[in-house]
Amino acid sequence: MEILGTGKRVRIYIGEGDHWGAQPLFLAILETLRREGCAGATAVRGIAGFGAHSLIHTATIVRLAEDLPIMIEWIDTPERVDRVLPKVREMVSGGMITVDSVSIAYYQHRSVEDISHRLRVGDVMTRDVVSVRPTLALADAVKLLINRDYRALPVVDSQNRVIGIITNGDLLERGGLRTRIRLLGVLTAEQLAQELSTLEQGKTVADVMTAPVVTSGPDATLADASHRMVTRSLKRLPVVNTDGVLVGMLSRADVLRTRGEAYPLPGVEITPRIGKTIGEAMRTDLPIIGQSAPLAEVLDAVVATRLNHALVVDENHHLVGVVSDADLLRRLSPEDHPSLVRILTSRLPFVHLSAQEKSSLAHALGTTAEQLMDRDIPSVRADTPLGEAIEIMLRGRGKILPVTEADGRLLGAADRADLLRTLVAIDGPAQQAT
Repeated sequence: MEILGTGKRVRIYIGEGDHWGAQPLFLAILETLRREGCAGATAVRGIAGFGAHSLIHTATIVRLAEDLPIMIEWIDTPERVDRVLPKVREMVSGGMITVDSVSIAYYQHRSVEDISHRLRVGDVMTRDVVSVRPTLALADAVKLLINRDYRALPVVDSQNRVIGIITNGDLLERGGLRTRIRLLGVLTAEQLAQELSTLEQGKTVADVMTAPVVTSGPDATLADASHRMVTRSLKRLPVVNTDGVLVGMLSRADVLRTRGEAYPLPGVEITPRIGKTIGEAMRTDLPIIGQSAPLAEVLDAVVATRLNHALVVDENHHLVGVVSDADLLRRLSPEDHPSLVRILTSRLPFVHLSAQEKSSLAHALGTTAEQLMDRDIPSVRADTPLGEAIEIMLRGRGKILPVTEADGRLLGAADRADLLRTLVAIDGPAQQAT
């Protein structure tokens, strides 16, 4: 028998009555594995069993309320298991987790075109959603967003019905916030407190939220929801039931995760097909700078597009790194942050800075792109299948995915919005939205 590859199998033994917060533990674990981009997992409910307490639980008619055993089986790459398993272990207070090596004899890569029309929003949405009430102070809402994977909060009334959403854009445009949420997590505690103090005093979530908000139902097809997100330039959709009650959130990452090639196998080639490669999704209008570019040029490149990134190449146009807005704050001195924040948020060209701001950055102007860039960034070839490219982007948690030729010369890049637009185009016209 031909063995295609090796992996790790994780088995998690818990009880049906175990919980993680208000959510059943087995569902919380599955949500965590899905959010981390894992290949897949299955929860199986036992008909009888006993554990450490030596109590036998059965699924007979008389004893349906018993705490029946549940086993979650998860098979994935060794690297991903090593990365994600510690997070799962923290969730299991009682039970058992085993790990063993497995040989993969068969694995069928998923076809990009046959998924979104089968799946419903409720199948892939994130259920563990942080929401806020309209009376919450703006500063408290901002704190809930710092260093999180999400950049928006659904706003609900006393019956948990969605009445609005508060986003990064709302806070910048109407709340008085001077710095994008993504950058706040890089600031020092003192600088963060200063930024929060700029929020307009007395204003609440209700004063700045977007309302009404575009939502989706859990029974809508993923194709319809994706089409709605692309046509309305939305990064996420609150998911509500027929009464308008919040039941989840659908993000671009949730949609893309359903299309990724979840378990890469060494030596298994997939013949790329026209219209279904990363080359079809990539953009070429990118801010590109050389390794020796000075700080002023780096700043202008980073703020030149909505990507908030600049790609760094050598003298032969080979990709050598990427500089993001967050990289600039991380690698430059905290004393430079006030001027940097103003540039990055206002997207001001360096020449438009005041004489005082230029003077405050004078000691850092000799810093080059090579000193500021991140070298550890994945890239792909233009003929890489779209599903595989999506998986690589999500696994690396990057905002952009550079595309290069075989010799490393830069061709372009794609972000999550580019990928989602390409998927919607592949799927064709959406069905009637619900």
